[in-house]
Amino acid sequence: ARSTQSGRFVATQTPQSAFMASSAAPFAAPFAVRGTPATNPGRRPSRAGAHRRSRGSRAPRAAVAAPAVSWPDGTGRAELGGIVAEASVVNLGKRGEIATGLPFLDHMIDQLTSHCQLGVSVVVAKDGVPCVPCVDASGDDDETVAVAAGFALGRALAQMLAPGVDVVAAGAVPSAAATAEFASPLDEAYSTCVISLTSPGQGALAFDLAPYGPGEGRARIGKYRTALTEPFWRGVVEASGLSVSLTKRRGDNAHHIVEATFKSFARCLRKCMDQVEGIDVTAMNERLDGVTRAAGKARSTKETTIDVRLDLDGSAAASAVSTGIKTLDALLGSIANEGGVQLNVDATGDLWIDDHHTTEDVAITVGQVLNESLGDKAGCNRMGSAAAAVLDGEDSADANAALVEVVMDLSNRPFLSNGLEFRDEFIGDLSAEMIDHLFMSIAANGQMTVHVVEHSKGRSDADLAEASARAFGRCLRQCIAVDPRRAGQVASSKGTLSV
Repeated sequence: ARSTQSGRFVATQTPQSAFMASSAAPFAAPFAVRGTPATNPGRRPSRAGAHRRSRGSRAPRAAVAAPAVSWPDGTGRAELGGIVAEASVVNLGKRGEIATGLPFLDHMIDQLTSHCQLGVSVVVAKDGVPCVPCVDASGDDDETVAVAAGFALGRALAQMLAPGVDVVAAGAVPSAAATAEFASPLDEAYSTCVISLTSPGQGALAFDLAPYGPGEGRARIGKYRTALTEPFWRGVVEASGLSVSLTKRRGDNAHHIVEATFKSFARCLRKCMDQVEGIDVTAMNERLDGVTRAAGKARSTKETTIDVRLDLDGSAAASAVSTGIKTLDALLGSIANEGGVQLNVDATGDLWIDDHHTTEDVAITVGQVLNESLGDKAGCNRMGSAAAAVLDGEDSADANAALVEVVMDLSNRPFLSNGLEFRDEFIGDLSAEMIDHLFMSIAANGQMTVHVVEHSKGRSDADLAEASARAFGRCLRQCIAVDPRRAGQVASSKGTLSV
């Protein structure tokens, strides 16, 4: 592995074979399989003229699959000396009372309600006196509190997840469905979680978050000691019997690192539960009643004339992109195709100067119409993580393929961390440096947090660029998917993404 640095971040690049076998993701299937939509991988993207693609058009609407298992309410209790923690979890329930005496930990536990759609309650009592929400009661017993809270929550989760563990053990559900991986970002940070239900009672935790910030990292977030994070999770894992891996991939802000980790666990657990039930929200192609998720924008300057139309619930087969830059047409077409959206772009620009103004202005406009199409993001999945491996322009599991991972959050917090490093100055008729500008302009104007991670360069820059576009599109498809279980609510502990 070697470290590379661009202007906004430092990332570590890992060869594809080592990445897929990484101990930080011991249960994960290869990226070439995970997150790949049901499309025909055999057709090459067009490289000439207006870019039109039929591959990957959306399937007809489908209802939520009949669950193979239901998730009962769970309760848990832990006593350590004078510390008593009691917890409960309710699938698709409302937030309960969370009061551990460590307000930052309370905020982190609350991520399970927003991102795993669990009604969670965790209350700690010290010498018979219950802690009060939003009131700090930290002291010399903080580690005991964290461990007790983790144990109580883990026992509640064990009760809720028991039917799922049983159907997997009985062979009623494929063992592959009982393992999930998810990466969640928060600004410059993102963490990856892997959860497996296939080894009940093992309680195995792989934990790698430190340091919590640059250098030796922060010791405290407010009054909360960052060192409490690991014993809390060890309590959760030991009591639940789950196999869990929690890994910081990037991050300089301690708050962001810890919160991204809790979010990744919450999202990963819901993904694992959905897989056991046979639910694929992304493939369901649900709609919000009375809501049209489409927008258009035309703009004209001395440098460019652009018309962009985007329909999040339209057909990717109806997309057409014409910018005068064939490589840009292909990349935007791949994003639309893999994202399952209808994107129509008609642009002309001062290409007699270079490709900068056209690429930048098109990407800005695409980001703007994406943000407008999403509205308040109510009912959306909001987060996604996906990857693409491309060799000679095709999806491939070959070790020589270019492998790119994208992690995304429709957060209303614009941020891009881009780890792509190209070998040559041009990719076809597009300047290689404009790939960064393409993603940066879409992310900034789309109000998105995006991490683009290069895991393997592959044989060519063209494959690397194509892999990044496909991974971006697949990730976008996950994020914009409507989850009917959210009943039109925004997936945020703040209750809104609009401010």
